Amino acid sequence: MVTPVVIEDLSKVYHADREDLAVRAVDRISFRVEERESVAIIGPSGCGKSSLLNILGCLDRPTSGAYLLSGRDVRDLDDDELARLRNQHIGFVFQSFNLLPRMTAEENVELPLLYVSTKNSRDKAREALARVGLAERAHHLPTELSGGQKQRVAIARALVTHPSILLCDEPTGALDSKTGREVLDLLLSLNAEGTTLIMVTHDMAIARALGRAIRMKDGHIVADGRPSVVVTETREPEQETC
Repeated sequence: MVTPVVIEDLSKVYHADREDLAVRAVDRISFRVEERESVAIIGPSGCGKSSLLNILGCLDRPTSGAYLLSGRDVRDLDDDELARLRNQHIGFVFQSFNLLPRMTAEENVELPLLYVSTKNSRDKAREALARVGLAERAHHLPTELSGGQKQRVAIARALVTHPSILLCDEPTGALDSKTGREVLDLLLSLNAEGTTLIMVTHDMAIARALGRAIRMKDGHIVADGRPSVVVTETREPEQETC
């Protein structure tokens, strides 16, 4: 069985060619995420969480070290190969939903399939919306949906390509506590069905709900283990929205 995510001695340095401007956002970290795990990445703003998530999502490349995504070293791939690997294995869920305002829910969900010329893409989009409980909202525009419904559309869009890994960046950050809990429950149910879940969050209630927590500080991993231990050790002010 191939491990979905393997990170070895990985660093991300911005302005690496200028010693006076260099910022080491991620600093020689190593970890792995096994199939079906649910992992929270926590830490204060500026600790490297977003930089790491961008690398995990193949939206950015590491400066040094190795990242193996489902057994493929991303360093060996050109941009087209990287895009194909990302499309095959990764789904994204963002805090701001990132829905196109002039497209219906169904059209937003279908969009990733159009990039790879998938047959029956409209049917697959409807199936994904039904999976997140929004079949009846397929023809609504984002302006006609609540915040929770928009996030469910975003989750359906992330799932429509059947990714093995779901990357979430503060997925409940723009939602009220009740709706946030509903979205978290949906994500946990998808994890229980087999999707590997990696989530950046400032919300300690969410971190506690996942199976594992990684805490970062100044680009380093300073704790990695059971959320009940890692969250208790952090001194970051807690948010309890779920």
